[in-house]
Amino acid sequence: MNQEAIEDAEDSVTVRLGLARSISSCSVRRADEIFVGTAEFVVSPGEIEERIFFRTEMCADFDGYGLEQLLVGEILKSSIDGKYAVVPLCPLLSRHLLLHGEKFVSEGGVLRDPRPDDIRLITRAARSDAQECLSDAPTIRQQDFSVTLRLPFSMEGDECGPSFPTI
Repeated sequence: MNQEAIEDAEDSVTVRLGLARSISSCSVRRADEIFVGTAEFVVSPGEIEERIFFRTEMCADFDGYGLEQLLVGEILKSSIDGKYAVVPLCPLLSRHLLLHGEKFVSEGGVLRDPRPDDIRLITRAARSDAQECLSDAPTIRQQDFSVTLRLPFSMEGDECGPSFPTI
């Protein structure tokens, strides 16, 4: 998507949009592929497709470089370009839009307030994502299901990546 230099640092970062069937993300990585941050969302189909952002995580080691603003800027720009409405459930994006939402809308962006159905959609997507992870797991893990399975709502990651946070 976009590559920006980090102020006062020698590294550069890349913001990537990763689209998936259940849970998609927009992530920031350094040039050496070190993870810096991510924003996870679910696409809600309808008359106007919506991106429901429910989780944003930034590595504390990179505070002060403006990478949160870079991530949020790319989220909003790609949503305008793709004609997606933005539904901010995560605190980082909600706070940004509370302060700068008028600018986003004036640039062609569409916002929608969160609704209870959004939580249900995210929960279904997380369960679907966890089920896909299990179906791709080796047979031995499936046989040892009760011992090695991690709950789909843990904050820990596994070979499929970070799981959905507890609501």
